[in-house]
This record gives sequence, structure tokens and C-alpha cells, in this order.
Amino acid sequence: MINRTGLGLFALGALLFSALFYVATTYATLGWSVNDMGEPALNPTLLVALYTIAFGLPYAVFELARRTNWLAILFLLILVPAAHWGAMNAFLWLASTGAEGAESGLAATPGLLPGLLAGFAGSALSFLALFVLGLRSAKAGPLVFLAGLVLLTAWGGVSMLLLNPDSENPTALNFILPIFLPWQLIFGFFLSVLLRPSPKRGDVATTD
Repeated sequence: MINRTGLGLFALGALLFSALFYVATTYATLGWSVNDMGEPALNPTLLVALYTIAFGLPYAVFELARRTNWLAILFLLILVPAAHWGAMNAFLWLASTGAEGAESGLAATPGLLPGLLAGFAGSALSFLALFVLGLRSAKAGPLVFLAGLVLLTAWGGVSMLLLNPDSENPTALNFILPIFLPWQLIFGFFLSVLLRPSPKRGDVATTD
């Protein structure tokens, strides 16, 4: 069962993340300063992971107005960004490994497999944390988790194919539109089904 309020809040979070990433990378602010070589002075994967806090922030604020489940806030503001960081590092690892073996037939689509791995890692780590923390809605069965893994893994690969390889000076939108925003919207949809909503203050807690 879809939590419509949650879905709206996660969609808002995806837009907030996209705006934050756009401003940070376009105007070299919010930690995204560059050194003399024109490269980010700080680890860009760490910065993007920190920006991911914006994705879960609207839901976390809403959670504070309910009978607050602090594990849900931990999940959204700490563990989801950590999963994003892990997914990006998995992508970079496999991409660098593939570059070393560019003579293989996979060289025609160098980002496909790393993208699939990143999509799987980000969703699997997040869903695992949700399950371990006991945040799963009782109405969300294994098929929902499986569907989320499949779709998010698939989009991780598809998004790499949508990138413009001929762009010499890619802008933030080159990454936001095909990769981050769609993936987070899909992720938010599944979280709105999987994450157990907290009851209002004064209401009886349920396991839904």
C-alpha cells in the first residue's frame, strides 16, 4: 500500500537534492570548491553523499511531527546517504577495472555494468538497512523488495546509456536528469511502500 504523503515527501526530497547538487557543482559552492587543476578540492563522492541528506530531509521533518521513530530518521539522514556513497564507489571501482580491460567487447558501453552495480548496491544496502532496523511495513512483502531491486538496478544501467558521451563540458543537468532525479523518484516510490509510517501523536501504534 502506497503512503501518498511519504511519496510526496520523497519526491520533494529528490527535487531538493537535485537543486542542491546543481547549485553546488555549477557555482562551486556548498563545499564544491575546485583546486588549481579545476578538480573538486574535496572527495566528490563524499560531497554527493552529504547532499543526499536533502533527499530524506522532508520525510524526516514530517516524522518529527508524528510519534517520532528515531530509527527512521537515522535511516533517512545517515544510512541512505551512506548507501549512496557506497554505490558511487562501487561504480568507480568497476569503471576503473573496465577501463583497464578496454579491449573487451564491453568497451562499447563502458558505463553499463558499473551503472548496474551502482543501482543494485544503492538499493540493496538501503533496503537491507530498512529491514534490519525493523522499519518495513507489514503490508510490504518480498516481491516489493525484489521489484525495487530490479527496477533500481536496471535504471542504474540505463541511465549510463542516456549520458551524452560527446559532451566535453558536462553540466550538472547532464547528471541530474538521466541519473539522480529519476533514480531517487523510483527509490522514493518504493520507500513509500516499504517504510512503515509512524502514527500521529496520541494514536495507537500499528505494525502497518
